[in-house]
Amino acid sequence: MTPVVIAMIVIAALIIVVGLFLSGSGSTTGLTAMSGQDLELFKKTKDRGMVKVLQIILFLLFLASITLIILAFYLKW
Repeated sequence: MTPVVIAMIVIAALIIVVGLFLSGSGSTTGLTAMSGQDLELFKKTKDRGMVKVLQIILFLLFLASITLIILAFYLKW
């Protein structure tokens, strides 16, 4: 396995773990899209503390995975 594949697997595992930590907070959980529930995309939430930090981490991990996939595709890694 190449280092890019290993990095993608690690990022995917981290996304799942952070999503599971968020699964107990609110009506739209961390893994809502995977479970098929409806998303409340434009609902104003008042998340604070650790939930907000986990949401930001999940978003950053998502951006990192998309960036890594695009770079791997275009640079033929």
